Amino acid sequence: MSLALDRVCLAAGGRTLVRDLSLRLERGARLAVVGTNGSGKTTLVRALAGLAAPAAGSIARPPGPPGVLFQDGALWPHMSVERHLRFVDARADRAWHERLLQRLELLALRDRRPDTLSGGERVRLGLARAFAARPAWVLLDEPLAHLDALFGDLLREVLPELLGETAATLVFVTHEADNVRLLADRALCLSGAGPWWLGAARAALDAPATPLLAALSGRGTLLAGTADGHGVAPLPFGLQLGGRPPREPVTAFLDAAAVRFAERAAAALQGELVGPDGRGGSWVRVDGRLLRCGDPPGARATGERVGLRLLAEVRPLASAP
Repeated sequence: MSLALDRVCLAAGGRTLVRDLSLRLERGARLAVVGTNGSGKTTLVRALAGLAAPAAGSIARPPGPPGVLFQDGALWPHMSVERHLRFVDARADRAWHERLLQRLELLALRDRRPDTLSGGERVRLGLARAFAARPAWVLLDEPLAHLDALFGDLLREVLPELLGETAATLVFVTHEADNVRLLADRALCLSGAGPWWLGAARAALDAPATPLLAALSGRGTLLAGTADGHGVAPLPFGLQLGGRPPREPVTAFLDAAAVRFAERAAAALQGELVGPDGRGGSWVRVDGRLLRCGDPPGARATGERVGLRLLAEVRPLASAP
């Protein structure tokens, strides 16, 4: 009942996107796939679904077809909402279908065709169709990308319920850290250049190992520099990173939790408060660059001069993905 990839290589347009990817997902596992545009996320979904052949390697799939939600929906224009569900489920489990329509707020739309639905309604229909036959495994390509905040929250609530009731293995593509935190137990990060990163979802965001994961996490500030002939890389804000190969480009990460407000007289850095960062911290402009601070603005006003203290050193990140 597992989904397994053995040294899979994926390519598109003559370019290698993923190289030697091996992983195994047992029944009920939940894998988030993240990466930049063109990194191979959708290509991976298509390969898992059997719609595209890998350039090399093998894929062992669970029994039965997967439930699939593609980016473009791929809905059937001549079928009603309800007919979409009945068509993919030969057993016509009406009670299950009713539950899907109710939980995804589609009951009142059951007789409508896709061209009469909004973009968000079409996404919800695609998700209902994906679960209509109670599949053992589900592939979702950015299922929350076209939903407003209200229905995005609805799906974050409903999707774990559906997965729990079906015990389905989930592979889903996302660009949002919140989706990784709420829906995944593992994360796969693709770079579009062959290398990849695979690990626990919480570790991917709480202790990011690559620039892409650090940017996705929203937990700190990325810093770039180049090591000098002695292996020391000067970084923004007067920081530096040693022990690097000479002349090597370096990307480092400064966790927001290690940057705190302090009295200006005793501060390591001084800057201008820009405002809240939307994640419980603050943005501060230091020497023309934005730095994420772990403290909220509190009573401090936008534009106010503030001091900052650093509680930890910067951390080097892998060059890819």
